[in-house]
Amino acid sequence: MRADVAARMSGSTTWTATVDNGTAGRFTAGTNWGVSSYSGQRHGPDYRYATPVAASDAAWYRFDVPASATYRVEVWHPADPGYNSATPYIGTTIGGNRTIQVDQRTGGGRWRSLGTFALPAGDANRVAVSRWSSASGYVVADAVRLSRV
Repeated sequence: MRADVAARMSGSTTWTATVDNGTAGRFTAGTNWGVSSYSGQRHGPDYRYATPVAASDAAWYRFDVPASATYRVEVWHPADPGYNSATPYIGTTIGGNRTIQVDQRTGGGRWRSLGTFALPAGDANRVAVSRWSSASGYVVADAVRLSRV
């Protein structure tokens, strides 16, 4: 938060925000999402997980985006051979929802870019992790970071 205030006071257009699954008022998930601290690749003290189903039942990350602009969307998840190979991440962009599939069996324990997207200003759910996957293995929701580019 201090970095955001300093950037605004200096006139900089740089803005970055991170929402972890434990960020109060910024992350929501239904009762089918469990909590685990099993993996050391997690962001923060724990992460959420659920089995895939043929229904969305998304875990949502809420951001207060300061201005309509282009933002890089990055995700953090632990990796494990038993996790989902086609986890759907959904971004709510100016042009509508965009879905990107991520193989959560590999590449965990670091920020992974989903790409850059035009996001509208305002405080709303911006990124979701959906359980709607035909692949087997747990779907994991840990953290999301937005950075203005």
